[in-house]
Amino acid sequence: MEALELKKILAAYDTKLDEKLSLNVTSFKSINLNKSEKRTQSILKYRIIEIVVFSLLALFMGNYIANNWNQTHLAISGIIVGVFNLIALAGSIGQVTLLKQIDFAKPIVDIRKKIELVNSHGLLFLKLMFLSTPIWWSFVVVASDYFFNIDLYANMDVDFVLKYLMINSLLIIPLVWFLNKLTYKNLHIKWVKKTTGLFLGVNTMKALEFLNDIEKFEN
Repeated sequence: MEALELKKILAAYDTKLDEKLSLNVTSFKSINLNKSEKRTQSILKYRIIEIVVFSLLALFMGNYIANNWNQTHLAISGIIVGVFNLIALAGSIGQVTLLKQIDFAKPIVDIRKKIELVNSHGLLFLKLMFLSTPIWWSFVVVASDYFFNIDLYANMDVDFVLKYLMINSLLIIPLVWFLNKLTYKNLHIKWVKKTTGLFLGVNTMKALEFLNDIEKFEN
């Protein structure tokens, strides 16, 4: 009985090893290291530009909040927009850090995994888009006040505003659950794959699918 169990264990190990070797071969064939290194440097430049843009927006929002601190609704709207901007900034900084960690002397799979993590950056912005749904009005309030000098809140009915805020606050818990499910680890769930496929590009979806395969092999 022990010999039979040992054979099963060895067979399972051989199968997993073959899968990993196959993955290495496939990765090696599909990636040209020289081109990938140049493309990585190009992406790095774009991410640095993102950091500069989001940093400038952060300074702008900080100034906007300070100038409107005595007007609660404008200050709160500015803080909400500012928080989303900081999340995007943190995401771009994380991307630059990841790009800096890519070592083309390491195994192909390790390189490919980091590259696909970079390529999956679009998923962050998709999540931010969904997350902003209940509080989209904050962006409108700030934009209308800054560009057109129009205070939308002053023209709104107080009861309507309170009801709107209450209804949207109820969406927070299901929205957090929804966003937590939107990850490459859950691509086996049909609605997750359809949702990400609907809003994300082909390259981003390929990156998520590859990361999902890597996760399976590593486990």
